[in-house]
Amino acid sequence: MIKHLVLLFLCTTIGISINAQELKRKASLGVRLQTMNDSISTVHDMKKGKGIYVLTVFPNTTASKVGMKDGAIISHINDHEINSMNDLFTEIQDVRANDKISITFYQNRKWITKSTKAIGRPIEIFEEADIYYGQVNYTGNQLRSILYTPKGVQNPPVIYFLQGYVCQTVELSTVPDLTITKLIQDWVRAGYAVYRVEKANMGDSKCEKGCMDQNFNEELEGFRQGYLSLQKNSTIDTSNIFLFGHSMGGIIAPLLAQEFSPKGVITYGIIINTWFEYMQEMTRVQGEMFHTPFADIESNVRNAIPFWYEMLMTDKTNSEILKDESIRKMLETDGILEDFKNGYYLNRHYTYWQSLNKISLVDTWLEVNSHVLALYGEFDIEALNANHIRTLAAVVNSKHPGNASYQVIPHTDHGFVYFESMDANIDAHLNGEYRLRLRDSYSDQVAKSTLKWMNALL
Repeated sequence: MIKHLVLLFLCTTIGISINAQELKRKASLGVRLQTMNDSISTVHDMKKGKGIYVLTVFPNTTASKVGMKDGAIISHINDHEINSMNDLFTEIQDVRANDKISITFYQNRKWITKSTKAIGRPIEIFEEADIYYGQVNYTGNQLRSILYTPKGVQNPPVIYFLQGYVCQTVELSTVPDLTITKLIQDWVRAGYAVYRVEKANMGDSKCEKGCMDQNFNEELEGFRQGYLSLQKNSTIDTSNIFLFGHSMGGIIAPLLAQEFSPKGVITYGIIINTWFEYMQEMTRVQGEMFHTPFADIESNVRNAIPFWYEMLMTDKTNSEILKDESIRKMLETDGILEDFKNGYYLNRHYTYWQSLNKISLVDTWLEVNSHVLALYGEFDIEALNANHIRTLAAVVNSKHPGNASYQVIPHTDHGFVYFESMDANIDAHLNGEYRLRLRDSYSDQVAKSTLKWMNALL
């Protein structure tokens, strides 16, 4: 029913963590992986479902240090059997740079076991910026912060980049050609610092509760603490802080702006209605985008509404919701019953969506005193249409006349990718080319529009 919801900016390097007073650098296994399929198992004379296949070994990483090559099959880490991505993440999540790690892998028809000190993840490098790795500390949490400052610029204005809902690192050292990297670099070239904060247990962060187990308010508090930390930074101009909320970050942004009144707030690819409404709208609109038969779209919405209502409009637990046999059957048909039994929906804990749905975005935006620029990419699949930004601007201006404006960014999608048409975007998702477009089809119109707007406010 929600098969078209796209999760952007998947990382290619597996990171690894350990307990420490100081927030140490995570190690990097340094591989791109694929689960074992029947053909790979047959070629390598392996039991089906055993091990995990290495597509790429990146240079100067832990994997390359032990001699691993492309095409190897990892079977054990620290004597624990590895048969899935989850096995791998579970085993390496508590290892940091210089910790001892043992890896057993199959290569050139030989079994090899080697131990070494894990190598830290590479740091981000941009010739035109100084990049500082800091940390945001509050009860039970140490979040990694990353600050780009343009070289030769004293106390620059700063853009606090608020990322979307996906639980993944915001570090870009292994993907320097992504559209989001290029957007940040365009801002830095124009004289702006750019600040980012990791989510719980993402990147180098070390927290009592991980990203996938936090509710929305717990995640919001991490971004709030990041703002408090930024305000204390003497290297930037704290009187000129701009929030850039991308996707779900565009819901975080007005909640922070209510409290802190930054110089300006920019949103990109957002909604202004409830999440309960959005799930219905998204299913219909994306269904049409992907040419799903109208009868199937109608069926999908009607079948899912009871589930969405129980999860989002009540405070029921997942166990209570699953007492409804029709909901159980629907989730089983969609292949997500087991995830929901374990408390997860769309790769977040179900309480994340419950707490998110309680937020009135209209009431929130009414209390934002800052200048606001609402952006929508012309070919944004996730944000669906420009109606949300038009309404957002109208809401802000109804209480603070002239404070808000909106723009539709031509030929641009949710991930800052350039497309000639919406159909070209849809085709890229369907034929597997979208990841390539994230690297080679950057749209610079978001940078141009935001810089023109911010410069006018300075």
